[in-house]
Amino acid sequence: MKKAILMLLALAILAGCVPVLADENPLPDIYERVAPSVVVLNRVSHKWDKKTDKVYKEEEGEGSAVYVKEGGYFITNYHVVKDCDELEIYLEDGTTYEAFVVGGDEAVDVAVIKVEEELNMTPVTIGKSSDLRVGDMVCVIGTPLHYLMMYNTLTVGYVSGLNREVADYNSQRAVGLLQMDVAINPGNSGGALLNMKGELVGIPFMKYMGYYDDEASEEFEVYEGLSFAVPIDVAWPIASSIIETGRYVRPRFGVSVTDNEGPEEPLKNYPPAGLKIEEVEKDGSGAKAGLRVGDVITHVNGVRVYTFRDYTKIIDKLGVGESFKITVARYKDEQGEALKKPETIELEVTLEILD
Repeated sequence: MKKAILMLLALAILAGCVPVLADENPLPDIYERVAPSVVVLNRVSHKWDKKTDKVYKEEEGEGSAVYVKEGGYFITNYHVVKDCDELEIYLEDGTTYEAFVVGGDEAVDVAVIKVEEELNMTPVTIGKSSDLRVGDMVCVIGTPLHYLMMYNTLTVGYVSGLNREVADYNSQRAVGLLQMDVAINPGNSGGALLNMKGELVGIPFMKYMGYYDDEASEEFEVYEGLSFAVPIDVAWPIASSIIETGRYVRPRFGVSVTDNEGPEEPLKNYPPAGLKIEEVEKDGSGAKAGLRVGDVITHVNGVRVYTFRDYTKIIDKLGVGESFKITVARYKDEQGEALKKPETIELEVTLEILD
């Protein structure tokens, strides 16, 4: 038996499969350096009791947040702070500070909060999620469940997938999420996803826990090892804008659209699948390019788009001042009268800050 064990160990060494030695393990150093900059958020809402006519405070749950900039600025998930009346951060020693929401972007689930008091904290280092590869080791620091029991728990795993679009992700925008097998639970939302340099590469926000019952409600499945994070390459430009200006405004070309169900190609009585223009702002580049209400956008830079999410996959990669081509199916003339047959037109528009 001893011989067999020694042989297996020798084969492992020859194959280069040597376990990581304790003094080569970066996780303790990462945790000691970053954990003090990850805090617990406590949401408080004001409630009214109809019977007593009294207003009382109710704690509505907890999340995590990461210190990212001197001056008291933290990044977290939008859903953690949405609609709360009061917000507090908790430190491990029990110290609490009042915080307030500076701004957020619900579409991408990113928010910035601020504490006015001086904090003895060091901002985390911002990394690049675009450098991640499937198979890279990552870790999460955050507080699942109740903060007194499990303050700043460290969990470790690997990047399982990149640019994931998850059906349960409640956003109209197409955000390429990071998938990992790191354990996260309620309370981890808004915490830190870190690479092995201890750099912030994502904001964990969701664990997929799908299940089903059969007709007899006797069987079910639970999916483990499926957690997701907003990449920092997506979250940080939004957070930076909020920190600097108090808000994040996406560049636009001045139209409002809705998803339109229809055939692949324009038919006389059936506009094609795409984005139907419901409103054209007079000062936007869309109006200057000649877009009209009722036009249906079918292509962006030559790529077929069927929904708003398809559209954002392309547009969100462009910046202010960048131009691109759109193809529209047109059914009405300048007076709003129906054309005898639909026209296909290609126009060029430019992204601008219009708000």
